[in-house]
Amino acid sequence: MLADCCIFHVMETLSLDRDWRHICSYFPSDLDDIAKESGAVSRWRNLKNGEDLLRLILAYVVEDLSLRSVAAWTTRSDLMAMKDTSVLHRLKQSVPFLETVLAHLLNFRVGGEAAKGSVFRINDATVISIPGSKGTDWRIHAVYDPENSRLARVQVTDVSGGERLDRDRYAPGEVVIADRGLAHARGIHAVADAGAYSLLRMHWQNIRLLDVELSKLDLEVLLRRADSGHTGTVVYIPLEGRDSLLARLIVRPLPTEQAAKAQAKLRRNAAKKGRIPSKQALRLAGYFCLLTTLPADAASDDVVLEFYRIRWQIELFFKRCKSLLRIDELRADDPQLARAYCTAKLVEVALIELLASEGEAFSPWGVPRRRIAASQQMAPNAHTSN
Repeated sequence: MLADCCIFHVMETLSLDRDWRHICSYFPSDLDDIAKESGAVSRWRNLKNGEDLLRLILAYVVEDLSLRSVAAWTTRSDLMAMKDTSVLHRLKQSVPFLETVLAHLLNFRVGGEAAKGSVFRINDATVISIPGSKGTDWRIHAVYDPENSRLARVQVTDVSGGERLDRDRYAPGEVVIADRGLAHARGIHAVADAGAYSLLRMHWQNIRLLDVELSKLDLEVLLRRADSGHTGTVVYIPLEGRDSLLARLIVRPLPTEQAAKAQAKLRRNAAKKGRIPSKQALRLAGYFCLLTTLPADAASDDVVLEFYRIRWQIELFFKRCKSLLRIDELRADDPQLARAYCTAKLVEVALIELLASEGEAFSPWGVPRRRIAASQQMAPNAHTSN
């Protein structure tokens, strides 16, 4: 809760003009080289260096200015005056530059001791749409660190970039928590290959399960067992060309009132698509189903159900980003500009999380803060991708 309060406060008070010198201390020291190597600039012209370029981009995003207002802002700042067309060109060329800066920020740590025990990672995605669009145009795929209330890894993709667990890299021993949209055999196998564990809401249409005899799982028998109080079942997850993966399926019947609400929601969603849900789908809506590769001796069924509650932290994180930072309010339909905007917004989010962490680590008796790059503290595991 303290971390959330700090983040809320920083979100509301961050100012590029007032806080710029302090903010710069988090950025890579070789911004000029990054800007050149990423293709963001070929000649500096109106900008003196990579710091000026980043400040220009963040003015567009953090201060929520139009292109014309950004151009006007350059005339009254210590940057050289620019036209709105020049600002647009810089923004559209900035995506690789911003991705490198974002990767640096996600690898950045304010000094502190790592806690012992399981390392949880929450995978999820949120949808971003361009003005006037009624569908999905962009997705932000995030891996969230619930212990430190911050992003661990992130990607921005267009509509073709589907949600899947094998998009990311995992460290041995991590517990990867995700909703049913990510419950696919390929992704669960990829997590297991890395020595990590999956804990996901079950999506019966996306994944096929086998019983202990490697035969098709009998759903009727499973639900009868759940109704009688036997909620945990050993299952196997098949994948073509691979050995089936041992897992555990936890099925709990919902209270009557909650089951009725879940079934009514299923009917509404199906009606919007001109469909009628099947009897089996309606029955399954009355149960809460989790699929995990965590061994039973590491976490009982009850403990696994409690672990899954952690997933709501990423839902709240995305809600904060949308309500306070307006991360979902794209102001352009040009693909390059929209991608630059999304990536720069994530740079803003990463900065806010670092500033909030620094506030928690503040020492009232004058001991200087200690900042550590992730490469010095642990094996690199943060990345961005096109």
